[in-house]
Amino acid sequence: MLCVLRARDALARFNEALPSSIEKFDDAKVLKTTRLLHAFRTDHPEEVPFALALIAKRLKSRWQLIRLATKAAPSKSAADVAAAPYAIVVPMVLDRLEDRLSELRVALKNNRVLVAKEILTDIYDTEYALQVRIDRLDHCEWGKRLDRLMKSTAALVQTEVARFPDKVGHVLGSIKLRDHHQSPVGRLMSYLVRKARDVLSPRNCPLPEIDQPASRLIGLPPFGSPSGQLSAGSSRGGRHGREGSTGTS
Repeated sequence: MLCVLRARDALARFNEALPSSIEKFDDAKVLKTTRLLHAFRTDHPEEVPFALALIAKRLKSRWQLIRLATKAAPSKSAADVAAAPYAIVVPMVLDRLEDRLSELRVALKNNRVLVAKEILTDIYDTEYALQVRIDRLDHCEWGKRLDRLMKSTAALVQTEVARFPDKVGHVLGSIKLRDHHQSPVGRLMSYLVRKARDVLSPRNCPLPEIDQPASRLIGLPPFGSPSGQLSAGSSRGGRHGREGSTGTS
């Protein structure tokens, strides 16, 4: 955490330059935030992940952090996004997705169905956002990790739903919970377009294998946790991220 101590004043100034909250991370806000990041990175390149964590804390929809990478990339190709200056936000969002999966497991264990529904909706929103904003995701390590997390999520939900008789509906088993973003026709068209693009594209995604989530490697604090707030006198660390919502860029 020495790097945080060295840059605590710069991080405090960066923190003050950010809005208190970001309801919608639209193009204008992404551009303004990117300029702040560029200025910060000039003198403190190693502390950029901590600056990103400060941004994530302000987002109403935490998955929107990926827009810092996708908007800077020349295309939606996973390879291009991986080469973007702030590509680290993608594994950060995946780290947060993994955290939400743990929270879902705890909520179900304690029979907190409504809490579980909220968490599950957030998980589905994050999955959807990654899939529609990054092409050929399933050909790279990011996509493989997302697939593992979603399979674990599906297993949890299936176990919960199986506790009840077939004729008794369960809120977590509702198709609308996962597919609330668009109509059935829209979902079909999006699926066909993505598959056609994958077939026609000659690119692959040569992303490196990462044995550990990025947040664990760099020791970031959890998004939204009290210990994750950085200030002029803070030297705490940990992992990042919580929360999410729907929307497209």
